[in-house]
Amino acid sequence: MGRLSVQAEHILEQWQNHGWLRPLDQAFASFIARYEPAQPLVWLAAALCSYQLKQGHVCLDLAKLQAEPLLTLGLGAELTASQQADVQQQLAAVSLAQWQHALRQSAVVDSGAGHNPLVLSGSRLYLRRYWQYEQDIASQINQRLNQSDNLSAQLPDSVLLPLIARLFQQSKPAEQQLEPDWQQLACALACRSAFTVITGGPGTGKTTTVVRLLALLQLLQLRQQAPLLEIRLAAPTGKAAARLKDSISGAISRLAALKIDGFSQIELAIPVNVSTIHRLLGVRPGSKNLRFNRYQPLPLDILVLDEASMVDVEMMASLLQALPQSARIILLGDKDQLSSVEAGALLAELCKKAVAGDYLPATASWLAKQTGQQIPATLISDKGSLLSQHIVMLRHSHRFGQNSGIGRLAAMVNQGQLDPSVWYQHPAELCLLQEFSTASAGFAQLIVSGADNSTNTKSDGYQHYLAMLRIAPAEPELQDGWARQILHAHSCFQVLAVTRKGELGVEQLNQRIQHCLAKAGLIVPQHQWYAGRPVMVTRNDYQLGLMNGDIGICLPKSVVQSDGSVSVVLRVAFAVAEGIKWVIPARLNAVETVYAMTVHKSQGSEFRHTVLAVPAHDNGLLNRELLYTAITRASARFSLLCAEPSLLGRVVQRQTLRAGGLSLALADDS
Repeated sequence: MGRLSVQAEHILEQWQNHGWLRPLDQAFASFIARYEPAQPLVWLAAALCSYQLKQGHVCLDLAKLQAEPLLTLGLGAELTASQQADVQQQLAAVSLAQWQHALRQSAVVDSGAGHNPLVLSGSRLYLRRYWQYEQDIASQINQRLNQSDNLSAQLPDSVLLPLIARLFQQSKPAEQQLEPDWQQLACALACRSAFTVITGGPGTGKTTTVVRLLALLQLLQLRQQAPLLEIRLAAPTGKAAARLKDSISGAISRLAALKIDGFSQIELAIPVNVSTIHRLLGVRPGSKNLRFNRYQPLPLDILVLDEASMVDVEMMASLLQALPQSARIILLGDKDQLSSVEAGALLAELCKKAVAGDYLPATASWLAKQTGQQIPATLISDKGSLLSQHIVMLRHSHRFGQNSGIGRLAAMVNQGQLDPSVWYQHPAELCLLQEFSTASAGFAQLIVSGADNSTNTKSDGYQHYLAMLRIAPAEPELQDGWARQILHAHSCFQVLAVTRKGELGVEQLNQRIQHCLAKAGLIVPQHQWYAGRPVMVTRNDYQLGLMNGDIGICLPKSVVQSDGSVSVVLRVAFAVAEGIKWVIPARLNAVETVYAMTVHKSQGSEFRHTVLAVPAHDNGLLNRELLYTAITRASARFSLLCAEPSLLGRVVQRQTLRAGGLSLALADDS
């Protein structure tokens, strides 16, 4: 162990000298060293465990660290070949047994029963706080998984069949007739579950499904002469909340138009207002204390959480603990999207078996009786896990048909494949720009008008919303509607970037785009605040009621003065649940220009035309999930600016697999 200790101390010193460790990681290693002065291997493990949080991992997987050090730690393109070889050789030399022996003997590590700062569970090393988050989440989910038998007993055979038939009156499209209606199956499955996950790609009908599900649950209440259920809707960001609100409103209107017997009685009991998770839990400004928690649960019967892939373990643990024990929770999201910026990949972990179905024969039989829909035999398993009986994957996209270019490209990326011919087979939807620079006329044309090198496309670029500035109404009562139109027009076109800084990062792109628009005479950026400047809130502002991710646009607004005169001033317009919120620019302390945003920030959004700018040099940050997320933000057209298309082949093979043990902690799962 002596030689290992010397080696571990050397590795730790090397990482500190190269700046690979954050100051926080170094401080934590120093803290551990005070209690374990003779165990450098434990110091190193502590530093790497802290380092993994920055990479989004809940824990440090020691087995993977020993087998594949570079991949486990996310080190690659930023290291020289010599540095990669050193890291590989040094860390691979420490066996899993050696790591485990040192940690089990340590006074700062336990298996979870104590109060030490580190927890070792098998081959996974956790910071105690994150181990506790994972345990709390597993406990809450397990409790709800085990309620399914009781809920099933309340649903006699075929009781759902006539209700589902009323809610799903429309005949299925021809291409779906050979497949079961997964939306109906999701509704039925959720009726007997206190915990349900509905996953699927863009356009698969997650929102439509959940509205029908909520209507079904309320109809069941009426049938049993019970009070209607208290339902709340939530999303991780203000932007995602606003989009869910629009989707829910549209789905309710479409359902109401069908004139379903009994729907008018429950329509008002299906909410359209959506809260961010922070607002729902009652986050107190400047504090981590929440108004709602395990001691003061949320007053609700059902919680629907959209964009669940964006939720990290800390927030999910807080949310689940704030639910009453009798409450149901329904998670919606795309399992293939980017995971949360913070630690955890909860939706991806929960949906590991979603593609395979993994349904028990008893589940398939029950669903057939309740819906008339037959689950394919290939998706049924005698060894199906309990968790799988609560997960439904919607498999048909209504947005991207079989011949859709965006749909085909997204599916290829998801499968780790990329046929270069796809770009040329769908010129109306897809464009690959190889020869470009941000100083070129082609880039300026793309930004201003949305036009690229395809003669078959027609788009509006950023001129679409900026041209509307010239038709500002003088009447104050008309300005909210005008602002709403501009915000909608702005959301039709969006430039995305892989990173914030560096080549083709957000900061560089925003400067270049602002220059292009000014040169075209669309904006006059003489000062920090100017008409047409789009901004994104970067920190929750509870006084203003604005959340991280909310987007506003600086507009000229007519204001009536006390003497009756009218003056034009700059105000920033935000679309919020109550309507349009006008904010004085000086009150916005945490905002940034957002002609370009990172792919991470774009989650929960949809744009008609999305442009992704990829740097020529592989920085190791672009991966399958990020590319898939960028592609699926586009509903009509996707343009990729990529000087080195050959790197895309490597990118789609680079899959993000975050370390965690949630699936192992769930009931009878493996």
